[in-house]
Amino acid sequence: MKKWILITLLLLAVDQVTKLIVVQSFDYVGDTFPIIQDFFHFTYVRNSGAVFGLGSDIGFSYLIGVGFAVLATGIFGYMLFTNDFSDKKRFWYTLSLSMLIAGALGNGIDRLFQLDHSVVDFIDFRGIWVYVFNFADMCLNVGIALFIFDQFILEPKRVKKNAA
Repeated sequence: MKKWILITLLLLAVDQVTKLIVVQSFDYVGDTFPIIQDFFHFTYVRNSGAVFGLGSDIGFSYLIGVGFAVLATGIFGYMLFTNDFSDKKRFWYTLSLSMLIAGALGNGIDRLFQLDHSVVDFIDFRGIWVYVFNFADMCLNVGIALFIFDQFILEPKRVKKNAA
């Protein structure tokens, strides 16, 4: 279990450090630095809404974001801590929970501690995706994908194998 806590904390640290670097490296929101011209940029954006900026016009949207982060961290944390760590076949499930906790905490920390209660986004794939996102968002999306993979593909195989 300790290694999963460390993995969660490492993912959270990567998120927070990359956001700190962006905030300290760019002078203004909207500033951009091309990594691969017209394809991949670091662009400093502050998202006061939910996913894809939804609800950014609601003055209390950060409270919803903080509430979601607390709720998600609690649920996924419970699932992680009640996990059977001796079952090596649960690797993808456990990794997904670590990623979901790190992602929820990463964006929740921004909502609580950024001066304007917004989330710092900076990963900008121009031409293939119109939204700018951050490492916590990647953890959330990959965590969801791994959780679905585990629950709908691997878990039925485990159940079938154990029933035989």
